[in-house]
Formats: sequence, structure tokens, C-alpha cells
Amino acid sequence: MPYHKEHCRPYYPEGRGYLKNVGGTYRGDPALEVGGYKSKTGGYFAPFSNPFIEQKPDDEWLTDRLTDEAIEFMDVHQNDPFFINLHYYTVHRPIRGRSEELVEKYMKKPGDPVTGQGMESGKKKVVEAEYATMIESLDDNVGRIVEFLDKNGLRENTLIVFTSDNGQNVGHNDTLRGKKGYIYEGGIRVPTFVNWPDRIDVRRTSIAVTGLDYFPTFMDLAGIDYDGVLDGQSFTGLFQGEPASLRDRPLYWHLASCYKHGACSVIRKDDLKLIQFLADGKLEVFDLGTDPSEEHNLAETNPEQTQALLNELVEWRKENDVPLPPNSAVR
Repeated sequence: MPYHKEHCRPYYPEGRGYLKNVGGTYRGDPALEVGGYKSKTGGYFAPFSNPFIEQKPDDEWLTDRLTDEAIEFMDVHQNDPFFINLHYYTVHRPIRGRSEELVEKYMKKPGDPVTGQGMESGKKKVVEAEYATMIESLDDNVGRIVEFLDKNGLRENTLIVFTSDNGQNVGHNDTLRGKKGYIYEGGIRVPTFVNWPDRIDVRRTSIAVTGLDYFPTFMDLAGIDYDGVLDGQSFTGLFQGEPASLRDRPLYWHLASCYKHGACSVIRKDDLKLIQFLADGKLEVFDLGTDPSEEHNLAETNPEQTQALLNELVEWRKENDVPLPPNSAVR
């Protein structure tokens, strides 16, 4: 951490154009104290061990503190344009129950047999109940943000994007295959809610967007003309329509690590998704429109579609000089 605080500061948010960094470190979890995940507080209860958070006497719970900071920032800058990346650590491990009362609430709550949530028993059920209290805390704090915007007349001119960086890791989501670390939908399909009163037609859309699309979207809304290369595409067209430019474009993923199922490349076009595992060249093709749980591999039964998708994927790798791992069976 001393190295990060001294030598890496140019690469932290404040060195990249942000006015303030609260709690952002090189870690994906808040448990920086001795003991880490096994420590008593897990980084969620005060005093926080995060060196990028100054201790305050009324600190109790990390999620509340981060919301306090966001509201304070908006309050100071409410007469100017402002942008906030509010990446709550919750609901990342280590799992900590917000309070004994809330844990008891979810221990008594019936489980959901469809998703599998809350259906465990014993120690696993306790962990799920603790996890649920973290989700409730997240909900409460998002509500605090919205309440502040409403009270100060800022809601109509503020775009709110709520999403996640990966699929579930604790508990269950039995409606999708896989979880965090997997290229299956349980690992990469996440909720994305976009709210802007009177600017967005309230509805659901099945058109997929990715995290790469947020930056171009924000630039589009800010009226910034940029003729350089951007990896994503603005999705402002979805605010009041279903643009073909977003619906028809292919989306790509490339996982070079051996984590979980190993290195692979992926293309999704319309509802078809092809996975090429690089260690052995194995192909899997799924129709997400009819098979969102990815149970039926269509690679052999639909050879023409499979080859067409594979050709696009290989061409994308070539155009972008995508590196292949040393043990890759494909080139």
C-alpha cells in the first residue's frame, strides 16, 4: 500500500481527471486489515482499514459512508455538471451481516425455489442471509441518492446508471448457467437500469449493451465530439427506441486466463452466442432467446451458423491483434 500511495497516485482516479477518490484502491474488496476476509469487520464495519478513507467519528458501515461522500460531493457541485462513479464494495466478499436484526429477518424469510436464493440450510443459509442484508443496505443507499436528487431539484437533469461488473458469486441464480468468473450468462449477464425522468421511455429492452458502452454514452450526452477509436458505442438511441445499429452489432469477449473454465473467445450476435475454448478448440453455440440457461449446444446441429460466427470471431481477433495463450490449440 505505501507503494500505491506514493508511486501509483498518477494512475489513481485523482491522477486521471477525477476531483476526489474515496476508498478506491488496487483491491476489489475492502478487507485491507490484518486477517483480510477472516477479520472481524471485513472492511465493512468501522474503523475502516482502507487508507484512502479518512476516519470520521460517526462512521459505522462502509456502504453508508460512501453514500455520505457522494451526497456531500453532489451538494457542493449541484450548480455545476457533476459525474460520480459510486462503486459500492457491497456485495463483494467478505460477507458481513449488517446487523443481527436484519440477519434474523432473512433467516426467517422463505426461499425462492425458482432462483434458488434462500434455499440453503445450516451455515450456508446464514451466509445467504448475511448477503441479503448487504443487498438491502445497497438498496437503502441508492434510495438515499435518489432522495437527495429529488429534494434538491436535480433528478430531472441527472442520469442514473445502476449495473454490476459480473454475475453473482455468493448464493444462487439457478435461472442462468455459471457465475462470477465464467463466460456463461450467469457470469456476464448483469442487470442494467438506466433512469432519467422524461428523457427515457420507461420499458425493458432485450438489446444487449456492455460496460465498454458507458464511456461513449457519457461523451455523447456531454456533446463531446471525438474522432478517435472507442471500443464501445453510445446507447443513447435506446432511450427512446430500439436502434438497429445496437441490435445488429456483434459483441466480443476474450478471456486469456485459466480461471474457472480456461481461456476462450466469444462472439454474441443477435441471440446467438459462440464460445471457442482455446486450449482444445472446442465450440459451443447457444440461442439465448430460447435457451438463456445455455443447456443445448447447437454447434453440431447448426454447422453453417456456427462457421459463420466462428469466421467473424477469428477475423476480430486478427484485426485487433488479440494475443493467444501459449497452450492455445487454435491460431
